[in-house]
Amino acid sequence: MSQLAGVFILGILCGWLLEWIFVRLFVPNPKRKLETALQASRKETTLLQQQNRELQTALTAAKTVPSVEVATPTTAEVAEESPPVQESATDELTTPVTETAEETVTATEATATAPTNDDDLTRLTGIGPKLAEAMKAAGIRSYAQLTSMSTEEISQVLAGSNIRYTKANAESWAEQAKLAAAGDWKGLKAHQAALKG
Repeated sequence: MSQLAGVFILGILCGWLLEWIFVRLFVPNPKRKLETALQASRKETTLLQQQNRELQTALTAAKTVPSVEVATPTTAEVAEESPPVQESATDELTTPVTETAEETVTATEATATAPTNDDDLTRLTGIGPKLAEAMKAAGIRSYAQLTSMSTEEISQVLAGSNIRYTKANAESWAEQAKLAAAGDWKGLKAHQAALKG
């Protein structure tokens, strides 16, 4: 009887051992799968963060260095555009062409380097500093420009800026800009008070 009990216990131990070996070798471990998936997602997150940093530095570099390319005509281009000189012409006739080309170059350089006088768009109701900055980036720099623009044109120009503003304010900007462009600050304040009231 004791021999039968020993064989029974030995059988149970062998069964457990075989089950442990089978599970270790052939049954996939869900923890291991999760760990590998977690490591892969961490690597992907690191790559995405690195790409994001690169894009951010490229964006700030593009914002800080405005590339203004002014196409200045060369003397040869101006000479090609000017009417042909007749055979009887003297050297005096060709001299003004060269001078006008130089004058054109200096006038273009003066225009490119001249400081722009931007109006303070934040004086208009509904335009805060961020919206004014977005407007200037979109090319709206003066009250006179706003007077000639419709609400739809302003919406199209500011569509890419993702800055929020109300349509009612946008509809009043042209009238406010007319008063500001004329220098009628009292009239502007009265108009703005009427808008708020």
